Amino acid sequence: MRLDMHELLDAARAGDPPMRRSTDDFVAGGRRREARRRLTLAGSAAGLVLAVAAAAVVPQVIAGNGTVSAADQGSARFPVTAFDHTLTAYTVGDLEVGDPVNVTPGYQQARIHRSGTKAPFDHGDGTTEQIPVSHSVLTVYRDGVFDPAQFRHAESVRIGDAQGLHSSADNALAWQYSPDAWAVVQSAGDDLSRADMIRVATGLHPGPGRPATLPWRMSYLPPGYHLTSMGVTGDDELTGAHLQRGAARFTRETEDYSDLTQPLTGDSVTSLRVRVYPGWISREELIPTTEVAGGPSGSPSYGQSFDPSMWPSFAQSYEPSFGPSAGPAMPDDQPFCAPAGNACYRLSSGGKYVIEASSNAGESTDELVQVLRGMRLDDPGDSGTWTELGDAVPGVDR
Repeated sequence: MRLDMHELLDAARAGDPPMRRSTDDFVAGGRRREARRRLTLAGSAAGLVLAVAAAAVVPQVIAGNGTVSAADQGSARFPVTAFDHTLTAYTVGDLEVGDPVNVTPGYQQARIHRSGTKAPFDHGDGTTEQIPVSHSVLTVYRDGVFDPAQFRHAESVRIGDAQGLHSSADNALAWQYSPDAWAVVQSAGDDLSRADMIRVATGLHPGPGRPATLPWRMSYLPPGYHLTSMGVTGDDELTGAHLQRGAARFTRETEDYSDLTQPLTGDSVTSLRVRVYPGWISREELIPTTEVAGGPSGSPSYGQSFDPSMWPSFAQSYEPSFGPSAGPAMPDDQPFCAPAGNACYRLSSGGKYVIEASSNAGESTDELVQVLRGMRLDDPGDSGTWTELGDAVPGVDR
């Protein structure tokens, strides 16, 4: 049973509230969910990165104007409407709240970007590009999903004609944008002030659902996987530089979308991920190793200073060919795999983009290569060309 807004506001005003659940209940619930819920702040090449890990959301199925709670759906596989977007980009002062970049059956997440905040990235050909950088995230939960227990000692603040809860300890603001639905602004460090968060909250006005899209058509998934989250970027890389150009996470287990306090990132379940990056991204951004081995004895190896066109290419037989002396090392439709780590890659669009398939569950490289071979990329740089979810991913119920 979740605490309601009145109880939380009483807590914010008066200290110890009359709770429906005891402190022991909260501790026990936290212990049960601890393995899948955490919130970490980490550094990135472009600045602070907020990794929102584990625990979050609940599905809303849009059928006409009705909604169905996650608890009533009872299935690991959700219809495409469970991923509909109801959040649209808006601006408040110098803060830009984008369209959703990650969507699950239980929530939508958008980056909060301060105008002009960018970082230079080297293309590897003597040119650089200024890439937007975000350090804060807006999470808009579906009806009946969010448990605001962590805000029970927060400060009450006014958001227009409504009340919100600001936690200075967590650098977060929570409020109800409809009777049984919550939204949370999470700031990394001092990126957003309390006044900034209130401005973001005041500007939130979810609208009618619109279909979710991805920049590909995918024909193969290993048996048992189903879509869990999707969007522009992976649910474990929401902040930092805006590098990804499409992402999806698939799981075999059913994730729990009830009484959630933070967004899920799949660390505690079997997850297979697909992501799209610009082709110029440096290898160290994708493969955290000091060197890529050269294959058979006597073959050359390349350090991390080489751009992706110098990476080793592995055919289905896993016989490597290399760089300039071998001609085009990585033609389109020629997947290659990291020697260490469960990830495979494929260039597309003449090297303009690189697709990554990875797994935390020891999927064979054969399976990951088959996933990559079964993908047809749209134009990731033009969201108007993206494919609606029902045609982009196999096994999604319409």
